[in-house]
Amino acid sequence: MCLLLTEATGLTGGAAWLARTGVLISAILMPAGFFFSSMGRDVTAPNRWIALLWVGAATLAAGVLTLGVGLLRV
Repeated sequence: MCLLLTEATGLTGGAAWLARTGVLISAILMPAGFFFSSMGRDVTAPNRWIALLWVGAATLAAGVLTLGVGLLRV
């Protein structure tokens, strides 16, 4: 799978890693942000764990953007 992505996009190194795993990591971080920010008794507002949601969103955006740029460059 990794070889196919590298051949299809021409990405290598950190850009290839980000394009391969950015969406997968965000699929873990975003639900974790929702879940952990609502834990506890009588919670009426999200706690500091909501930051995982934004980190996941940034990871998703970076991964998809990197993959898109790699595909357009070929």
